[in-house]
Amino acid sequence: MDVLKKHLGQIFFAVFVAVLGVLCGVLPYFAMAKIVEHIAAGKINFMIYKEPILIILCGLLGSVIFHEISTLTSHNLAFRIIEDERKKLARKISRLSMGEVEKRSSGEWTQFMLETLDKMEQPIAHVIPEVIANVIIPIVLVIIIFVLDWRIGLANLVTLPIGVLFSFLMMGGYEEKSRNYQQAAKNMNTTAVEYIRGIQVIKAFNKSASSYGKFVDAVNKNRDSMLSWYLSVCFYMTAAMEILPSTMLFVLPISLFLYMKGSISVGILIMCVLLSYASYKPLIKAMSHMDTMANVRVVIDEIKTVMNLPELERGDNCNTISSYGITFENVSFGYNDEKKVFENLSFHAEEKQLTAIVGYSGSGKSTIAKLIAGYWNADNGKICIGNVNVKDISLEKNMELVTYVSQENYLFKKTILENMKLAKPDASIEEIEQACKKASCHDFIMSLPDGYNTIVGEAGNNLSGGERQRITIARALLKDSPIVLLDEATAYSDPDNEAEIQKSIDALVKNKTVIMIAHRLSTIIRANKIIVVTNGEIEAEGTHSELLGKSETYAKMWKSHISVYQQAEVK
Repeated sequence: MDVLKKHLGQIFFAVFVAVLGVLCGVLPYFAMAKIVEHIAAGKINFMIYKEPILIILCGLLGSVIFHEISTLTSHNLAFRIIEDERKKLARKISRLSMGEVEKRSSGEWTQFMLETLDKMEQPIAHVIPEVIANVIIPIVLVIIIFVLDWRIGLANLVTLPIGVLFSFLMMGGYEEKSRNYQQAAKNMNTTAVEYIRGIQVIKAFNKSASSYGKFVDAVNKNRDSMLSWYLSVCFYMTAAMEILPSTMLFVLPISLFLYMKGSISVGILIMCVLLSYASYKPLIKAMSHMDTMANVRVVIDEIKTVMNLPELERGDNCNTISSYGITFENVSFGYNDEKKVFENLSFHAEEKQLTAIVGYSGSGKSTIAKLIAGYWNADNGKICIGNVNVKDISLEKNMELVTYVSQENYLFKKTILENMKLAKPDASIEEIEQACKKASCHDFIMSLPDGYNTIVGEAGNNLSGGERQRITIARALLKDSPIVLLDEATAYSDPDNEAEIQKSIDALVKNKTVIMIAHRLSTIIRANKIIVVTNGEIEAEGTHSELLGKSETYAKMWKSHISVYQQAEVK
């Protein structure tokens, strides 16, 4: 309702025009009654029939024209509202923590942003104008029949309570059944997305049968949910749709009886019969939208659920940041109220220096980077950029200050040029080429058939892992943020690519505050400071040479790293 209040003018116009359209659709019945009355009176002068024929033509034409105007107005309004809601929800999602986002699968988010929001189109574009119009007109027609003859009016109402009763029976538990069906549809979409995205793994491990079986089960449950819903209402729906418009069962015999008794004229007889026949036709059309109306609350509840999700707590203290060093002060954090990844973690990364974080898998290295990037808020303690707590910095400013390059960097199914411009929409081709040259990816881009206009495929799948990584580093160079987070940036590189990626990283980190997370210790031996994290705690800090002497964990990791490279060289 808050959304609709902004568009009341358009809504009233669409409803008004829809009412005119339905009225025009009823006019031919009045004209037909007049024609039949003239025929019954034996009148054969064509000029007498000219006026009702014109009324019929105007009515049919007006019905089409007004219906089209109303439909265009309401659809335009519906699509604009859906567009606004999608943008609003996209902004909402961008302010959620990654924990909240990851509670739903990509299939669920896809269905919500596309299919669920599309379900707003029917109630806005059709239910509001058409249902109101198709309910008003029967009321007017019933009143006219009562004015012509109250006895026929009463006969015309006999089927109404029975039809309405079956309609209410049909609506029993309708919302819950609709919700169950939508949940089954979500599960089917999620399973389908999972099946398609994991098809390579499924084929590699010969799991086609079991994975396909899971998909088939989800499809069958979706089918069963829909069938169960339909079968539970089909009798009541059919009864309502058949009984409600069956007014002739009572109106026709009573009208004929009154005519034979001389209580009404042939004109009133014909008029009442035709208007009775026409009176519930619009109501049947309105009832066809009951399914849509039942789904409205489900859709609105789902939108409310997302809009009420807790956002990352952020302020707007962006003007007092004096430097770009990063400080953790007694920071504690755990995912979704689970066991803490770390407690009372404290360290400092100097401005314009390279600070490396190393440790075994699960020690909390990537979590540190994601907290700095603003993916989550710390449970306790302070994370500061310069002299400002990140909780006091808006998300937009945080994203502007920090560039996060991970092993899972995503390229959109667009051209390389368009992917690069995500970092700086107004960047010139010269700026983009310069960034790509620094990232050692300009040459391979120019070797592609369409150069910078090459479509990279879904998630960049048309490129190798090393090529994707260099493009994401080039994009980070173009963004030119003062803080750079490198989370396993060489994870997908082979020995040939690693040298190129390392050149890219060297270009990226010049004069930046850099936090680098790496398993390949050879990439961080020149770091100004290396922090060793073990089980969520800082075991030691220092340079590469210092840590070899004072950190048992680092010495073991270095020994393992060297032995792997020595074995590779022997092979």
